[in-house]
Amino acid sequence: MSKLFQLKKWLTVPDAAKYLSVSFGEEVKESDILQFALSGHLKLSIDFVNHARARRAEVVSWERTEWTMLPKTLFNSKKSKQAASLMPRDTREAPPGLVAVMNKILDEERENFSPLMTSLNIGNGQYLNIDSKVHSISELWDLAMIGAERLDIEFLYQQMTGGPEVTLAGLDGAFVQRECDVVYQLMEDFDENEYQSGSKAQLRELESRILVKELSDEEATALLEKHKKDRKVFLEKRDSEDLSSRYYPAGGLPKDAVLVVRTDALRELEKSLDTKISAADKAMTTTERNTLLTLIAALCNYSDIDWNKRGIANQLMEMTEEIGAPITDDTIRKIISQIPDAVEARKK
Repeated sequence: MSKLFQLKKWLTVPDAAKYLSVSFGEEVKESDILQFALSGHLKLSIDFVNHARARRAEVVSWERTEWTMLPKTLFNSKKSKQAASLMPRDTREAPPGLVAVMNKILDEERENFSPLMTSLNIGNGQYLNIDSKVHSISELWDLAMIGAERLDIEFLYQQMTGGPEVTLAGLDGAFVQRECDVVYQLMEDFDENEYQSGSKAQLRELESRILVKELSDEEATALLEKHKKDRKVFLEKRDSEDLSSRYYPAGGLPKDAVLVVRTDALRELEKSLDTKISAADKAMTTTERNTLLTLIAALCNYSDIDWNKRGIANQLMEMTEEIGAPITDDTIRKIISQIPDAVEARKK
């Protein structure tokens, strides 16, 4: 390991591939790094160069999920089909959060309402309770690989390997984490959404179209004037809302952030592979075991030691103590009990 590597907290994906190529003694491609991440063997991280906005989310069990009650009439419209599909179909005992919101409704009115879980199901019996407050985060964060951030990595991997186009979308946003039980949901400002009427992003998109002469002078003037009016409405509404209302879950990772691999994560991958190789090296085959037991039998026979003799385990234990490498009599008995079968197997 180079001294320079020890000083670095992270490497870019290309540099991580080069490092592992040297470590493994075989070529490791950038696509391999992404595949390791998708399969859960390697943790990918992201460096928020220009900061990012995010909401804190706590990982909880079923018992701590959060709920709300909605009028059943809300689910009768076609627009509510997706919301209706989120209705709980669970046979487990109702969590306290659900019981609490149900108890707030009068018994005679309860049949007019349906429960809706507001916690986000992330699988494996885990859920996210997401706070409404928006925070600013910066520097290095790990990808949680539970939302749109995973789709971004899958998209990059398929691009690098010439695979199929990724058409799935992460409706719940992208997530990063620094602790196993706390994650953050990345947020985007409506002002940076080109589809939001009156936003700065929409103006940039319009100016780009004008620059490449996609629009006539009359069309450009009319659209700029319309945007000016829409901008006024947008800002008035924005000023009247609280800060959290200015943001929505990000559709993926920020374009101005850098995908990296922590050097600690690379060391963990190396260690895990070393452990697996070591375990494989230590695994003894039946033939090897029988050979060693037969060798023990031969040495016992040469030394006039009868392994079937009563109290022999104690005698052998004392011998191991004399050389400073004691073995318990129970362990010795287990070994001795296998000698007859091993010797018989070697005779065949």
